[in-house]
Amino acid sequence: MAGEFTRLINSRASLIGIAIGAAYGLFARLVVTMKMGVELLPEMTLAFLLLVPIGIGILTVAQSDNRSFGYRFFAPWAPMSLTLAATAVLGWEGAICIYLAIPVVFPLSSIGGLIGGMFRRRTFAAQSVILAAPFILGPIEGRVANPEKIVVTTQQILIDAPPSIVWPLVASVDSIKPEEQRPALFLSMGFPRPISATLNRPGVGGIRRARFARGLVFTETVIVWIPDRVLSFTIEPNTDSIPATTLDEHVTIGGPYFDVLTGTYELEPVERGRKTLLTLQSRHRVSTHFNIYAGWWAERIMTSIQRNILLVHKQRAERIEARLVSRCSLLDTRFSRSLRATRYAPEPACREKRVASAKGEQREASSGLYLIDQ
Repeated sequence: MAGEFTRLINSRASLIGIAIGAAYGLFARLVVTMKMGVELLPEMTLAFLLLVPIGIGILTVAQSDNRSFGYRFFAPWAPMSLTLAATAVLGWEGAICIYLAIPVVFPLSSIGGLIGGMFRRRTFAAQSVILAAPFILGPIEGRVANPEKIVVTTQQILIDAPPSIVWPLVASVDSIKPEEQRPALFLSMGFPRPISATLNRPGVGGIRRARFARGLVFTETVIVWIPDRVLSFTIEPNTDSIPATTLDEHVTIGGPYFDVLTGTYELEPVERGRKTLLTLQSRHRVSTHFNIYAGWWAERIMTSIQRNILLVHKQRAERIEARLVSRCSLLDTRFSRSLRATRYAPEPACREKRVASAKGEQREASSGLYLIDQ
């Protein structure tokens, strides 16, 4: 591998191939940005996603006399990397789209390199047909409506606290501090972190304002409200107020390619109500010509977001429960001592006090059972 790289950078023909391959990739991306009443090359098409990387690989390898398998396979990665870096610097692509593209475009560029290795420089006509294919097939494919795919993502977590403690924390979420969040896939990809989800009033019809960093806001309307059991809501992104720099245009929530539709929390008491199995389910839509791949990524990202939020609920609820248990133990000890002194049989003195003090603890954790959105 090191030897192949050394020959690559020392060969004038190889460097020319890399330059031509990168130029082809940048030219294709430039055509995507050109709007002349019609999309000359729609980006969210299989023609662009599959054929352009293959073309980069062909141009890179076809310029060199090196026909080794290692060279044909790995040399196209250089212009592919240059192309992605340039699109990021020029602002044509954001981090999220580049993340999604990497697992596809590098293997495809290698396939193009293997194909290019079969060509000689004189086979100009064959190369031209392959290189022109994205610009011919892309506009045709762009006229075909994007099929819709509904993806349902579900995550669960066991919380060492009863539903009566967990429910208010789920119904309305106070500001999530950075230290409450752990490293997650969606954060590493550049998605904004969740900040809060405040509820204006309890019950069906209540409105939650879900806020994320960098100005991303959702309006969530409660459609199912069963205290201590089920909370379900529709989700509408406030697209008019989302800054253009928050998300890539191709993954904008509520856009033509991706949307989040509903969210549902279910609380199931376990171990005689001492613990809660908390379930979070999300329904979202992907609409592309490569829904299998896009849907797979959407599920991975939504799973990462759900795990992040569920861990916050778990930490907060268990912290409250631990404080209540500690107080109850102290109260029961004092009460038992006083009963022994008066020769009465001990009773579970803390039971009522624990229930009564739970609301106070919940207010401490979330600034009130239901945060009033301003």
